[in-house]
Amino acid sequence: MNLNLTKIIFITLMMFSSLISISSSNWLSMWMGLELNLFTFIPILNFKMSIYSIESTMKYFLIQAFASIILLMFLINQSLFFLIHINMMIIIPLLMKLSLMPFHLWLPSMIEGLNWMSCFLLMTWQKITPMIMISYLNLNKLFILFIVMISLNNLFGMNQNSLRKILAMSSINNSSWMLIMILINEILWIHYFMIYSILNMMIMYILWIYKINYINQLKFFNFNFFLKMNMLMLILSIMGLPPMLGFMMKWMLIKMLIYNKMIIILMLLISLTILNLYFYLKLTYFLLFNFNLFNKWYLQNKKNNNFNNILFMNFFSLFINYLIFF
Repeated sequence: MNLNLTKIIFITLMMFSSLISISSSNWLSMWMGLELNLFTFIPILNFKMSIYSIESTMKYFLIQAFASIILLMFLINQSLFFLIHINMMIIIPLLMKLSLMPFHLWLPSMIEGLNWMSCFLLMTWQKITPMIMISYLNLNKLFILFIVMISLNNLFGMNQNSLRKILAMSSINNSSWMLIMILINEILWIHYFMIYSILNMMIMYILWIYKINYINQLKFFNFNFFLKMNMLMLILSIMGLPPMLGFMMKWMLIKMLIYNKMIIILMLLISLTILNLYFYLKLTYFLLFNFNLFNKWYLQNKKNNNFNNILFMNFFSLFINYLIFF
């Protein structure tokens, strides 16, 4: 995507608004940062104007505005809700902004009309502010367990063919892991979020370069050997299978839950995550269909070989760096 001055200004304001919420010392200032983030992210969704992007933008604006109104109402009228703990009320609009269950159905429906850059920002950067605001709350462990349990059990991705919707369900799944991690250790959450963002960026960049939007295109598209291997390892990594990079981010949380003796939460995380591996395995099945070491497309198009080799080496260099770090 070509960046001009207008796009750079809105992206800078979006990042600046998140920093306002993160660095604020009271909830109203955080709410103001969220509102500024909303109004700067709306033009980013419409960089490539189309009927589908306008519809998705309206859905996103209505959901986020409704969540902001609820948050502001709870913050102003805290004394009126004395029967319910204030932390239990504030987390409801924040879960809506994170698209975690039971407030998740808006994300797969609106993400279909967005381009890949908007999808990447929505799944990564837009999660930072609500996550950090949730970390300030003093929540009950049973309530966190309930949220994680229903968020991991998202079986809606099993019958999806759209790659955007599958990645959206993957985002909901990983957000539940991040929710537990940021409530336990914020430094480990930063590492988890960075690894998750890098994996999403590399997958979406390949899908954007080759204009792939549906699973069926993975079967009929003639990738070369190195790009197929790169895509396969990225998918296995975001599944969280060892010894890939994505397993490292989940292994950090597994060790932390064992140290804190949260065995029940750990068993539920692992067991419910296995159910979500199905729609990841669909990607690998279509990717490995007619797997050839050197096909005609590879022999006739050697211009992209350096690009694919660079992606391949970058992935392994990140993997080795995190092995050394841990």
